[in-house]
Formats: sequence, C-alpha cells, structure tokens
Amino acid sequence: MDSDTESLKKPVEKNILLDPAVLFLSAQSVVAEADPSTPLYVLSTDIRSIPNKNSSVKLERVENVDDGPDGSQGAPPKRHQHIFYLVHPEHAQYRTDIPARYYITSAVPETVGNIRLEASEARLQRTSFRALLSAGKTASDRPLFNEGAQQLVLFEIQPSGKVGLSSTSYKWSDSKGDQVATEGKENSRYYLKVTSSLPQDVRDALVATWLLRLWHDTAESKEAKREFFESMTSPEAYRESVDGYMKRQCILM
Repeated sequence: MDSDTESLKKPVEKNILLDPAVLFLSAQSVVAEADPSTPLYVLSTDIRSIPNKNSSVKLERVENVDDGPDGSQGAPPKRHQHIFYLVHPEHAQYRTDIPARYYITSAVPETVGNIRLEASEARLQRTSFRALLSAGKTASDRPLFNEGAQQLVLFEIQPSGKVGLSSTSYKWSDSKGDQVATEGKENSRYYLKVTSSLPQDVRDALVATWLLRLWHDTAESKEAKREFFESMTSPEAYRESVDGYMKRQCILM
C-alpha cells in the first residue's frame, strides 16, 4: 500500500504482517490450503446460492483465544470477531437511494474502513473491478462513503487468463500497481492466492472484497436473473402486487 493509504488507516491492535497463503471458499467458510479443516473466516449465509434473499451478509474472522492456561492440551479455543457487512441491496439495479450496488461496511473501527465495489465492462465483455476505500468509516457513519479524491483505490481487479473459459481468473493489485493476489476456480472450488505479505486489516479487506466480488458474479449471473424474472411472474408475486395495489387504494380513499 502507498503512504497515503497507510496514513489514513486506523491502527489495529496486533496488526501483524501475514505471510502469503492460498485461501479457498468452502460453503460459508474461508479456509487455508495449509489447514483446510480450520476456518479463517465465516459468512452468515452462502453467497453462491441461488436464490439468495439476503441483502446483507456478516463476515467474521475466526481467532485463537490466547488467554488459556500455559501448557494446556488440545486445540486453542476460538472466537468469532464480526468485522464486516457485505451488502447488496434488494433490487439495487433499480434504486437511486443507495450508495452502491455492492459495498462493504465495517462492523468495528479497527478495520481499514468502508469499501465500495465498482464494476466496469472491459475488453471482450470481461468485467474489471475497483475497490474504493473510505478510510476510517464504519457502518454507523452517515454518509457511509467519502466522495471524489477522498476515496482511495484499495484494489484494482483485472481479468486474466484465456478468453472463453467457463470461469474467469483475476489479478489483484494495490494502489501502486503491485500485485497482491490472484483468484480463480480450481476443481470446482474458488480460491484466492495471496501473493504478498499483508497486515491483518488489509488481508481482512482483501478477503471481504473477494467474497463480495464472488457474490457479484452469482447475483449477476444468467441463472440468478432467470430465477428473479420467473419469481416476478409467478402467481404468488401477482397476488402480492394486487394486494399491495388494493391496500394503497384503500389508504387513498
């Protein structure tokens, strides 16, 4: 990260530098290739499911508890630290009252801040992304995001690999253009290969943005859009729209 980004981030207790690692999404957990039985992060719902009725998903970091007695046997106890909300508001594509279609807000002040994910159509219909950081912001702030020059480019996410494959791989770089990670799909599992040593708070933001990008792919897929339009034309949806219309007419009378 460049000096401007570093200066705007809040300090994080025990913000040690984490080594490069390969992470996998396993249902609602993120695990490391080196120890796939121990979750590092946990989601409150499966972001890859269709349909997904949730507009906000909790992301928790799984931490070791260090206050046990010295020399204790067995695995150290764990605790879940809620760090982020991943947000995709309902019917976001039709709304103007929300800050973004896909964004992240901080549940605690010890994170990098709130993050807005911007998507843009790249060459050959392949989408690229930017993660824009409003440093120091949390879910309780209003507005949630800074504007203009106050927003920092946290990550640039560019498609890579051969065109025409069923899944696209991506290269992640920081604000200086240095690569920090790559992502793709291997044996039906989604992976994030972190290629740089990163502080804990930046690693947390990287994982959260990766998961939000995967949620984007699911929510914007042909399957999700087909399910949405089929649900809107179902008898249940028709009855709900008629009932809503009748209620509004009664109010106006």
